[in-house]
Amino acid sequence: MNDSQITELARLLATPAARDLPSARRTILKEHLMTELRLTREASPALPAHRRARRRPRRLLLAAATGAGVLAATAALAVGVLLSGAKAPATPPPGPNGPAIVLLGKIASVAERQAAQSVNDTEFMYIRSEVAYPVDTITNGHETSFMEKVHERQVWLPVGSSCVQGLLIEDGSSTPLGGPYPGCGLGNLAGPTYRLLQSLPTSPRALLSLIYAQTKGEGPSPDAEAFTTIGDLIREAIVPPRTAAALYRAAALIPGVTVIGNVADAVGRSGVAVAWRTGGDDVDAWIFDPVTLQYMGERDYNTATGAVNGESAVLQRAFVAKSGALP
Repeated sequence: MNDSQITELARLLATPAARDLPSARRTILKEHLMTELRLTREASPALPAHRRARRRPRRLLLAAATGAGVLAATAALAVGVLLSGAKAPATPPPGPNGPAIVLLGKIASVAERQAAQSVNDTEFMYIRSEVAYPVDTITNGHETSFMEKVHERQVWLPVGSSCVQGLLIEDGSSTPLGGPYPGCGLGNLAGPTYRLLQSLPTSPRALLSLIYAQTKGEGPSPDAEAFTTIGDLIREAIVPPRTAAALYRAAALIPGVTVIGNVADAVGRSGVAVAWRTGGDDVDAWIFDPVTLQYMGERDYNTATGAVNGESAVLQRAFVAKSGALP
C-alpha cells in the first residue's frame, strides 16, 4: 500500500458508513489506524488490496428511545425476581423511567458503599475484557462489515495525566494509546483519567448537566448522547465510588432509559440490564449482576431477532504500577 492509497483510506474513514463518533475520538482512532497501516507497510512492502479494520469499543450513536412500553413489560421480572435480595418500593416512580429509577438507585447505592482506593498519579488503570465488535473490510474502496469472534482485550490507562502514554493489547496486537499532545492533562469525557473521574460532580443533576454541556451537538439527541457517554465512562475505566453512584443516578434521569431482564454478556453471564432503545427493536444494554449489582458488561443487540451488534464482558479491573504490568 503506497501513500496515495493510505490517503484514500483516510478519506474513506472520515465518513463512516454506519455509526459516527465524536470528533475527538474519531480523530484519535483514525490516527491509530493510519499509523498501524504505515508501520505494517514498512515491515512488509507487498500488502494485499484487501484489508480489515476492527472498530474498537467506542461511543455509539443512538436514536431517541421509542416504544418504551415494550421493554417496560419485563421490568417487574428484572426488578422483582432478579433483585430478590433487594427491597424495592411498593410503587415504582410514575412514568416509563420508573423501573430504571428503582434499579439504578439500587446499583448506585451499592457503588457508593465500595471502598475508595488510594492510588498514585504514576499508576495505571488496568481493565481486562472479552469483547466482540463489527469489523470493516475494505476491498478496492468498498466497505463491508462482519462480527468478529469474542476475544480478549486489555488496556492500561493513566491515573494522573493523559500526557502519559497508555497501552492496548487486543488479539495479540499491541497499540500505544494517547501520550503527550498540546493541551493534554486530566483528559475529557471521551478519554478520562482517574483524576478526572474523581473531579466530576457527585450531584446527579449537576453531573448530567455537565455531560449535556460537554457533548452538545454530538449524537442524534442530547439524551441519546448522554446515555452513550455514561456507558463509555463505566465500560472501560475504574470509576471512584461516589462518581459511579452519581453516574448511575444521572442515567436514571435520562428520558427513555428502561430495564430488561435476563441479558447475557460476551462470556454468557446472565444479568439484568439498563437499556436504551436505539431504533426499532435495537437496544444498547448495560448488564449488571442480578445479585451483587456489579457492572458486568454491555450488549448492543436486536430484541426481536437476537442479532448482536457488539458485546463485552469485564473480567478484571485493578491499578498497576506501570503500563503493561499485570495485577
